[in-house]
Amino acid sequence: MDRGRAYDQYMRIGFISALLPVLVLSGCSGSDIQKPATATAATKQTTQVAYTVTGMHCNSCAEAITAEVAAVKGVRSVQCTFESKCAVLELNNPSAQADAERAITKLGYTIAPCAVPAAGATQPVTGVSSK
Repeated sequence: MDRGRAYDQYMRIGFISALLPVLVLSGCSGSDIQKPATATAATKQTTQVAYTVTGMHCNSCAEAITAEVAAVKGVRSVQCTFESKCAVLELNNPSAQADAERAITKLGYTIAPCAVPAAGATQPVTGVSSK
């Protein structure tokens, strides 16, 4: 193997070694992704809001938004997709809406309110239910 090729391989290994912890720490492993919780009769009344999200570049952006918003107290579930550029939030507490909006914009994305997609819409969804 010539020196140039060996150096290129060395740099690729270094890049991957540096990138892997970042992906794991940012939640890209997918291990924390769960199905959205199903509603039961005992569940409190919830509010749904939806936003068009500008600035997403890939599915990891949607996953980062999902994880950040799911951590907001009062957010029951989050569904965000890169393909639709949409984030749909289900809130247990309507006052959590402002905190959820701040969580998205804190990540550097721009949001604008939009209509909540129809329940039967067929689009890929990355969903996380929060506690």
